[in-house]
Amino acid sequence: MNKEIFKSERYFTVFDFLISHGQLLLRSSKDDNNKKNIDVIFFGAKFIQLFTSLWGISIKIADKDINLISYDSVNSSLGHKENCLFEIEAKTERHYIGASYFKVYENELEFNETSLGLG
Repeated sequence: MNKEIFKSERYFTVFDFLISHGQLLLRSSKDDNNKKNIDVIFFGAKFIQLFTSLWGISIKIADKDINLISYDSVNSSLGHKENCLFEIEAKTERHYIGASYFKVYENELEFNETSLGLG
């Protein structure tokens, strides 16, 4: 397993998905203790295996040579060099997203606003 790329102890939810661009938004919403949202956006998302609510997350890139996913179509997609399998650990459980890359944005968007399709 590769090193940790991103870590936060905050609460995240699956907040939005833009089908036309394969963008998946995980958001930790701002509150009284946190003045900004943390948006984790996966680009080119092709495979999503996770719960809709996650407490504390750690994101790593899973080794492509390890057969973690038992779907031939997912493994075929991961065979392309531009696709990665991201492992998200929350508590003691591991979840997976097949995507090209992800970015983390802090923002002050309101609850009904999305950061998908803005950039």
